[in-house]
Amino acid sequence: MAHAPWNAKFEDVLRQGLPGLGKDKEPAADIPMEAYGLDSMALIGIVSALESAFRVSLAGQIVVPVHALTAGHLWGILSAALAPAWDESRPAAAARRTRDLGPWAVA
Repeated sequence: MAHAPWNAKFEDVLRQGLPGLGKDKEPAADIPMEAYGLDSMALIGIVSALESAFRVSLAGQIVVPVHALTAGHLWGILSAALAPAWDESRPAAAARRTRDLGPWAVA
């Protein structure tokens, strides 16, 4: 099995928010997290925990339906929010960093 593309902090948040993902299972990047118990309430908790842990805003960035959302999708969305803006010298560009979603994170 290939190593997950995300870091340990991300996986810890997933483990805390997904009841069906025990300590013995690794979340697969391409399996809908619904298989691990994800529902809309669990997603709210996971997003809130990710925002706190990584100090970003993911508001309005998760556009994948809950039943189809994978850990890979969520990691891509988080990675896009963490990526520095192309032009940090422009205040508007820095403010958009957590609002804009690159096309690579939309499924």
